[in-house]
Amino acid sequence: MPRVESSAWSLPALGPNLTAWVGGEMSGTNSGDALSEIMAAVRQEDRPRALALAVAAWRGGGSHPLVLMLAAEALEAQGEADQAIGLLKAALAVSDEPELWRRYGAALARGQQFADAAEAFEEALDIDGSDLAALRGAAAARFQGGEMAAADAAYRRILALAPQDLGALTGLAAVAVRRRQFDEARGFARQALAAAPGDLSASMTLARADLLEGRAERAAAQASALLARPDLGLEPGIALLDLRAEALDALDRPAEAFADYAERNARIERGAEAEIRAMGERRIDQARRLQAFFAGQDPAAWRTPPQAGADDAPVKGHVFLLGFPRSGTTLLEKALASHPQASSLEEIDHLDAAAGDLLATEAGLGELLTLSAAQAAARRARYWEGVGATVGGELSGKVVVDKMPLHTLALPLIARLFPGARILFALRDPRDVALSCFRRRFQLNSAMYEFLTPERTAAYYDAVMTLGMLYRDRLPLALCEVRHEAVVADFDAEVAKVLAFIGLDWDPAVRGFAARAQARARTPSDLQLVGGLSDAGIGQWRRYERQLTPVRPILDRWAERFGYAP
Repeated sequence: MPRVESSAWSLPALGPNLTAWVGGEMSGTNSGDALSEIMAAVRQEDRPRALALAVAAWRGGGSHPLVLMLAAEALEAQGEADQAIGLLKAALAVSDEPELWRRYGAALARGQQFADAAEAFEEALDIDGSDLAALRGAAAARFQGGEMAAADAAYRRILALAPQDLGALTGLAAVAVRRRQFDEARGFARQALAAAPGDLSASMTLARADLLEGRAERAAAQASALLARPDLGLEPGIALLDLRAEALDALDRPAEAFADYAERNARIERGAEAEIRAMGERRIDQARRLQAFFAGQDPAAWRTPPQAGADDAPVKGHVFLLGFPRSGTTLLEKALASHPQASSLEEIDHLDAAAGDLLATEAGLGELLTLSAAQAAARRARYWEGVGATVGGELSGKVVVDKMPLHTLALPLIARLFPGARILFALRDPRDVALSCFRRRFQLNSAMYEFLTPERTAAYYDAVMTLGMLYRDRLPLALCEVRHEAVVADFDAEVAKVLAFIGLDWDPAVRGFAARAQARARTPSDLQLVGGLSDAGIGQWRRYERQLTPVRPILDRWAERFGYAP
């Protein structure tokens, strides 16, 4: 998959306005002395010293754009990504240097803010339309954001400037595979291989095309050959294991596929040790902490929300779609978003941004319980402000669907802040859910970390569902269960029930979920929906029954509780 690359770190990479930057004043420090020291370290390619000096200058009040840019690099390396983005934004307020825009775009992309990242790269392109580094960044950000048409256009712009650009050729091949235009994908991949024999990205694209066209045996063989290469890095090895596992699954060789999924996940975990250490409270521990707290609460105290709870919503209706990852939430969200009177939010956690601090501690939970009407209104206003900033369209008269599967943990926030909201609780056979979470490759974060082993996946499912059932018993929620298997079996009837629950009439436009998924395919769920409604994922756990044996006691208990066949 194309990725946004970090900027080169050298004197020329600091930008064409370097002379002006060095000659400028640096407020809050002793004139240009600190800046001169930083530049001396840069000239000597002493990166650690340059970054340390920049951080010291910034902490001392320095606001020169070069200082902010290098301090941002240092802070991001220390895990302070949000603060780094803030420093780059502050630097851009006083300098329109293209390198600042490129670094800002790369930082946003690493934070999975792909649309904003692409816009940042395009700001650099407005300054210099032939800036290949910015074009590459914009193309990769559009690809990662699921905007295939925009990614295709950006890669073609690169080829117009550099006709044999390897990254553009492999990027176009990847875009074509994502669009299932396999002949075109092979054409670009072969051009790349002609320019760079043995290119790994192009070779992987050919294997991926074979897999998606049903040539699983050939795809598995290609992946095995590439995995044997001595020059294979960590990330390509992970991607190839993922590819071979999918091919082996298609060949109905589940034991071998499972082994590859397990090895892929083990490599992901080994490669992300620093990020994992910086995650703070594990999500499973959060779920258990919240369960312990609410189990000891007086249910009556939580059943009365703050006054005037839903009157200030700037929309026709408000829906939270939650449950657990891989429980059918994406199919339902795409269907609802296709309704002309509905609008679906990007999977951005606006609720956490507005009120997540209230779930972080026992004191915060106490504050949530005693919120005044004015305090609740202020939190809601912060939520809707965030929604408005990301949607970019008029929402009045719309039913807004906020889909975040793990908002299950945040049901107290929803009950207290949005008592008029409707809750759609997605269910799917827990054994299929757990298998799918383990098999699919997600962007690693504190929640997806739990899916790297079957044991952690099952334990996390157990913790979240235990908490969810406790919430459902004790909170005043307007809630409707939606079973994935029922939606697949009788789409029109089940979606009609959901529409009625959220206050909308039936509209055949909801059947357009596949086209909607195709237009912005980012997640594993999006990619599966491109082919339309399918029951292929139902009962998949039976093929992996032996591999799931260690976690079956947990999953079977929930399957029985939800009424799934043993």
